[in-house]
Amino acid sequence: MNLFANTDFLYLGLIVLCSILVLYRLSQKKKKARLNLLTSDALLFKLVPSWSSNQQLFKFFLFALAITFLFLGLARPQWGSENRKSEPTGIDIMIAVDVSKSMLARDTLPNRQERGKLSITNLLDRVSGDRLGLIAFSGSAFLQCPLTRDHQAFTKTLKDLQIGIIKKTGTDLSSPIDEAIYSFSTDDTDRFLVLLSDGEDLEGQGLQKAKEAAKLGVKIYAIGIGGKAGVRIPMDPIEQVAKNFLRDPEGQTIVTKLDQDSLKAIAQASGGNYYSLGPTGEGLAKVFENLQSIGQQKRREQLSTELPIDRYQLFVVFGLLFLFIEMVTVKIKRRSISQLCSFTLIFVLLFPGCFKQDNVKRAEEALASGDPTRAAEFFMAEIKAYENTVDKVDPRLYLNAGLAFLDAGQLKKSEKSLNDALDANLGEPVLQAKALNGLGNIFYQRANQFLDKRNVREARLAWEQAREHYEKSIGLWKNEKAKQNLLSLNQQLQERINTLISKISGQIWRDLNGDGKPQNIEPDLQGYIFWDKDLNGEHNKSNEPAVQTDENGFFSFEWISDQYPISLRIGTKLKEGNQSQTNLLIPMLPAPPPPESSENVKNYYLNLEQSGEKIIGIPYRSAPTLQGVVWRDENGNGEQDSSDKGFSSAQLFLDQNGNFQLDQNETTFEPSEDGTFKQPVPPGQYSLCVQPKNPDANVTFPIEAQKAYLAWTDFESPSVNLNFGIQDNTEQEQNSSAPQNQPPPKEKENQSSNSSKPIPEDVNALYERLLQEMESKSEPLEREIKEVQSTSSGRDY
Repeated sequence: MNLFANTDFLYLGLIVLCSILVLYRLSQKKKKARLNLLTSDALLFKLVPSWSSNQQLFKFFLFALAITFLFLGLARPQWGSENRKSEPTGIDIMIAVDVSKSMLARDTLPNRQERGKLSITNLLDRVSGDRLGLIAFSGSAFLQCPLTRDHQAFTKTLKDLQIGIIKKTGTDLSSPIDEAIYSFSTDDTDRFLVLLSDGEDLEGQGLQKAKEAAKLGVKIYAIGIGGKAGVRIPMDPIEQVAKNFLRDPEGQTIVTKLDQDSLKAIAQASGGNYYSLGPTGEGLAKVFENLQSIGQQKRREQLSTELPIDRYQLFVVFGLLFLFIEMVTVKIKRRSISQLCSFTLIFVLLFPGCFKQDNVKRAEEALASGDPTRAAEFFMAEIKAYENTVDKVDPRLYLNAGLAFLDAGQLKKSEKSLNDALDANLGEPVLQAKALNGLGNIFYQRANQFLDKRNVREARLAWEQAREHYEKSIGLWKNEKAKQNLLSLNQQLQERINTLISKISGQIWRDLNGDGKPQNIEPDLQGYIFWDKDLNGEHNKSNEPAVQTDENGFFSFEWISDQYPISLRIGTKLKEGNQSQTNLLIPMLPAPPPPESSENVKNYYLNLEQSGEKIIGIPYRSAPTLQGVVWRDENGNGEQDSSDKGFSSAQLFLDQNGNFQLDQNETTFEPSEDGTFKQPVPPGQYSLCVQPKNPDANVTFPIEAQKAYLAWTDFESPSVNLNFGIQDNTEQEQNSSAPQNQPPPKEKENQSSNSSKPIPEDVNALYERLLQEMESKSEPLEREIKEVQSTSSGRDY
């Protein structure tokens, strides 16, 4: 390495010095010759007391020294080296939006395409500073907006995006990937494609193209739009009610649904991730947050280059200093030369301290006196003073201000100052490491604060951020403080979190064989698990937290407590659509431990001895029921003819003593308006009888004399076809069977078939005795969630 970067100035300076020396010698000889014409050397000092040859020599020496230092500064002396980092340009994000006709489906409001466009527009501020591009695709792809930092232009192009802009129909997921590859800058290693689609890859080439993109450094994030259930594709304008739907050439209505498997495979093949868009765009928000963190990381980890350090500043300062001394040295005596040299030496030594900022001094004094808040204020005042000038703020001021705010407990201000220190510093890894360690301390304190509030979720997030900052600090510089902090973080916070949390997981399923273990042939049930605070078995949405199972019936939640053992009551409820229309499904819940009454089982009694993991199972079974119909036997032949109607003016009862007569203590119930009945009962054997309300009416069926059924019921095995025929020809019954005026609207709404009529509360009450007798057979679940592979439909939409 050369000591001087511009050696030409060294040669030029040598020539100038030689020229000055020659001119000085000539001028001195000429001056002396003129003086000799007037007087001799012996009389010169007496005639001119101020004359001094030493003074003239000293002034020339100062002038020559000043010129020497100035030329040395111009030659740019260099020694030592540092890692200087270039400023990054951000990351490139290409957003591809599906414009095929399937995006008109309205399973996501207002429809799939509009929901995707709104989500992108609302989240653009999360990728500010990065270049964005837009691709529209269906059967082919077209670049609508090249990569640009002008997000307003991008938003306008996105707003104009419509279905049908691409003439080639269908959905080809490989086309936007191919278009993105050619649209990215070749010199950028951080390239990302965000793919918004319903995933129906009709061409089937998307996975192969994603693998090629991964080799070229393109990472794909797939966003699924739509629901898993098939829906029709309306062709009406979005502001109108859907009446006309897309059909295939054979005239069949086309049904579309979200194909997650294709999108997941494409994302995983390129090293990206898959997210469902969600009703509020939360899936896209996660992607943008991830990309934003990558952009910030790139901004702080710029390309490093080892370059020599320029040291010209000191030479220029000394050159100007000597030139100034030479100019003010008009008359000097010999004894003053040593004094002037001493003054110059003292000035040079004290030069850095003379210009030290007053605010920095006061800040250091405040820190020494134990007042970090006041110290931080002085540092911020110095930063504002820099900001009011053209000078760049020294990153160390940001660092000191951030650390002072941290000592004062002002975490938000400390975080901002330390981030400013990172952004303002490009070439000092030690300073960056200290700032990152300070940020780690901030999130460490926040994690403890969240744990004090029992907010484990936020504590974990803060904990992860603290760990990440400590690791970065250690990576930049072997920071012993960061190492100790990281060790303390992993020990203390982990211990605090683990002592508070119990993870409870399990599954809801239909237990067909009653063994309490989920089998592959037994259907999964989707539902809710809630904390039954009031112990009534019902979910109060206002104050009882609940979690929803996934599509396979699995659930998982965390219970946080600062003391163990502890017990809680878990309630369960099936989602609409999972409750059978023909069978009443009820949970098999264990009885609570004594001294609680086993007759009041309404929830799952869960006892947690200590923190850790707990796996439970909640099987549902079809309740035993007695089912049949009571009909009016018009002709009394004991056969239900097509003209016979349902008969509701009767009472059914469970005969317990075998006399086939309704006694006071026997259970009774009535058929519905259409004569049908479905009565839940505990498992066992029953004698079912009927008694008309009209004593003159006759029971014509069954034909046996007892007019009763001997029925046996069990879970998943209802007793059906328990039918009764009744002949009632009295005037009263004829009037009741004649057509009547239509009931009022409220009564008419209550009339419905028994298949859709909900079970009355008094019927559910019969099961409170049944449920408390069932013992839990749940065991740790081993079955895993399995993904269903979808096939390409080959449809043109």
